[in-house]
This record gives sequence, C-alpha cells and structure tokens, in this order.
Amino acid sequence: MTFHTIVRQWCQTYKPMLDNPKNGNRGFYLTDSTAGVVEMAKGISNKFSPFVMMESSVEGGGQIARPVRNYPIYFFVRARDMSDGDAAAEAKEEAWYHAQQFLTWIKDKHDREIAANIDGDYARIDLDNALLDITTVGPLENGWYGVLIQFEREEPLNLCVDEEMYVTPPLPLPDGEGSSF
Repeated sequence: MTFHTIVRQWCQTYKPMLDNPKNGNRGFYLTDSTAGVVEMAKGISNKFSPFVMMESSVEGGGQIARPVRNYPIYFFVRARDMSDGDAAAEAKEEAWYHAQQFLTWIKDKHDREIAANIDGDYARIDLDNALLDITTVGPLENGWYGVLIQFEREEPLNLCVDEEMYVTPPLPLPDGEGSSF
C-alpha cells in the first residue's frame, strides 16, 4: 500500500475529515508539489475545513542499504477571520491537533500489527524511530492555515534484477563502440 493510500484511508475514517468524493465530501487532496498545495488551496471550498493535502513527490536520501523517503503532509483549517490573530492561532492549533490524531492513529495501527506479528504496511512505519519535521503554514488564500509534517520513513530498496525487463543476451554494440571503463 502506498503511503498516500494510508493517509487517504485515515481521512476516510476520521470523522472531522470524512473524505468521500462520491457524496461531495473532500477531506483529502493529492498534489504533485509544494506549489500545487498553494494553487489547490485557492480553489477549495470553505465547507471542507479541515482537510489534508499530501505531496506525491518522491524525495529522500540516506544510505543505499537504508534509504529514507520524505512524505510532506499538510493539515489545513480555515480561520474564521484572517485579520484576527486569535482566529489564525486557533486554526493552526486545530490543524496541529488533527496532525497529532493522524500520528496517533498510525502508531496504534503499527502497534497492533507488531503485537499480532503481522508484517504489514503499518508495521513498517516506526514512529518511535522516525524523523518528523513540523512547521506552520499560512495564511493561504481564503483563510487557510495549517501544519506541515515532513514524515520520513525508511523504505528498503528492492535491488533484485527483474529479468523480464531486459533483453538476454544483450544486443551487440555497433562496430567501433565499446566500454570506456
């Protein structure tokens, strides 16, 4: 299961979000980049507060044996009045509350899979050893404020050759071309 599928699943079960596009409820949005977050937030109706937006970009780093992927997840809440500092602070606090609920849900799913000795998607999300960056976001257009969590997750590489992806034996090189090694 992809990580954005896990986030969407949470949005479909967490009552304040209740993501169900079939009935017009949107609590989860997927975008390609940080710039896409700002553009999408401009068009999101006020009735969809709170909501989650996630970048689908592939970023990360680390050692080849233990690569880490970075997952930016935004939790947004609309402030009652953008000119009211208290309303903006309350919106950010509410967004942080929702982010904590998400992390708690992930941790609970992880602990249950570990306790049941299941090597599932949640068992591989180890929040106790994960790196987490947190920052506030906003104001964006239409009074959206939020919290961005940059969640890093270790994802082992599958470094096995998929023989079906290659021509065997290798095609011959044209005359005069060879390895420069």
